Amino acid sequence: MAVVVWAAFAVGGAPLLAAAVAALVAGSAVAVLLHSGAPRAVLRILEARPLIKGDHPRLENLVEGLCTTHGFHEPSIHVVESPAINAASLGLSRHGAHLVVTSGALSGLDRLELEAVVARQLCVIHRELAFATVLSSVLRLPGAASVTASLAARTGGFDAASDVDVEASRLTSFPPALASALRTATEGPELTSPRAAVHLWMVAPQRDASPMGERASTLQRIDVLSEI
Repeated sequence: MAVVVWAAFAVGGAPLLAAAVAALVAGSAVAVLLHSGAPRAVLRILEARPLIKGDHPRLENLVEGLCTTHGFHEPSIHVVESPAINAASLGLSRHGAHLVVTSGALSGLDRLELEAVVARQLCVIHRELAFATVLSSVLRLPGAASVTASLAARTGGFDAASDVDVEASRLTSFPPALASALRTATEGPELTSPRAAVHLWMVAPQRDASPMGERASTLQRIDVLSEI
């Protein structure tokens, strides 16, 4: 946007300084809008609906219990209708974060496994999720994917994902539960997710990643949990 504004002013014969100032203002305005509206935009592209209180009391109790016990700020909860077992976290801060869980995770995981998944995503929130959220918002824009592909690659990776797994297992004191949830997620139905949000999920959708590479990475994460 900044480049477009600068070009328009320059072509119109405006002084270069004026064109540069206008470009800076336009670019800053767009950046602020993308940043502030990122969570809403990402929830929209994920087709995540807010959890209606009482619909899934087990999930609500697990989130409330973990947050109370470990001092986390309680996120809003959203559900994505999908048979796949997966979860994601997004937001601009710990105090305005959103936890997203697939309906497949709610129906396909037992209490200990679901608790482990929730604990993991709370750990993601407790770390830093603003960059990943804003990146998803930017990636949805036409032509942005090629420019920001390298940045998207830096938001995840085996080391980061495994570190969060280990941290979550320490909260629940039962690593096998998360290992079991990851294994079930890998072996179950694949998640259909917009490419812009692939890096947000607990297990990256295989059709949008390298299928063999993603499966191998998840199996390595399971191996790490098995050694704790």
